[in-house]
Amino acid sequence: MNFSSAFKYPFHNFAKVMSIVLALTIAFAVFFAMILNTHNWSPLLAELYGFDVSYTAVDSFQPLGGTTIVGIIGLLVVAILSGFWLSGYSIEVIRGVLREDEWMPAVAFGRNVKDGALLFASSLAYWVLFFLLIIVLAVAYGVLGRVGVLGGLIGIGAMVFMIGATFVMGWGYFVGMARFAAEGDYRASWQIRDNMRIARRNWQKGVLLLLYMIAFMIIYGIVQQIVGGIFGGLMGANLLAGITLSIIIYYIFNLMQHFSTQVLIAQYAAEIGIRSDHYNPDKDKVDAF
Repeated sequence: MNFSSAFKYPFHNFAKVMSIVLALTIAFAVFFAMILNTHNWSPLLAELYGFDVSYTAVDSFQPLGGTTIVGIIGLLVVAILSGFWLSGYSIEVIRGVLREDEWMPAVAFGRNVKDGALLFASSLAYWVLFFLLIIVLAVAYGVLGRVGVLGGLIGIGAMVFMIGATFVMGWGYFVGMARFAAEGDYRASWQIRDNMRIARRNWQKGVLLLLYMIAFMIIYGIVQQIVGGIFGGLMGANLLAGITLSIIIYYIFNLMQHFSTQVLIAQYAAEIGIRSDHYNPDKDKVDAF
C-alpha cells in the first residue's frame, strides 16, 4: 500500500470531486431552503444555535405546510440515495485503481445506486454477525463469570477474541467490497466466510490498512476543523448560507478522505491477490435511471 499515492488521488481528480460536492450541495440546499423558508423555526434555532433567522415570517405555531413536508421527505430521499450512490461509485473507484487508472471513473447513477444498495445489504450481514457474537460472548461471560478467577480470565480472553474478530470482520467486508469490484458480481460481497478467511490470512496487511485509514481520518479531520473554524463566523451570519457552507466543507474533506481510503482498499486488495482481470464490463450492465 502506498500512502502517498492514495493521498494524492483525490487531489489529482479534484475537479471531479468538486463536481460531486457541487451536485450534493445543490440537492441538499434546495430541500433545506424549502424547509427553512416555509416555516418559522427561529425560536428553536435561535435558542439552540444563535443563528440570525429574522428573515422567516411564518407563525411558528402553525402546523407544517405541504412544502415543508416535501422538503423534509426530499432531504431524506437525497440522503439515502446519495449514500447508496457513494457506496456504488466507490466500487467503480476500486475497480479503476485495480486497473491502475489514475482518473476517477464516469458516474453511472442508476448502476451506482444499485451496486450501493447491494453492498449495503451485504454490510447488514456483517453487522448481524457482529451483534450475534456480542450476544454469545455476553451470555458466556455471564455464566462463566461466576466461576471466580477462571471466569475472569475467560472473560478477558473472550474480550480479546471479540476485538480480533471485529477487525477480521471489518477487513472481510473490505475484501468482499474489493471482490465485488474485481469480479463484477455482488455475490462475492456476501461470501462472508471466504472473505473473512482471506482477511485472517492477510491480517498483517489489514493492520497496515487500518493504520493508514486512521492517519487519513486524523489528517483530513484536523484540516476540516481548521477550515470550519475560519469560516465559522460566516456560518452564523445567515442560517441557509451557513448550512450550505457547512455542507460544502463537510463534503469536500469527507469525500477526499473517502476516495483516498478507497484507493487504499484497492491497493490492499491487489497485495492480497484480488485482481480485476476477469471482470467483464458488459456482464452486469445496468442502464442509468
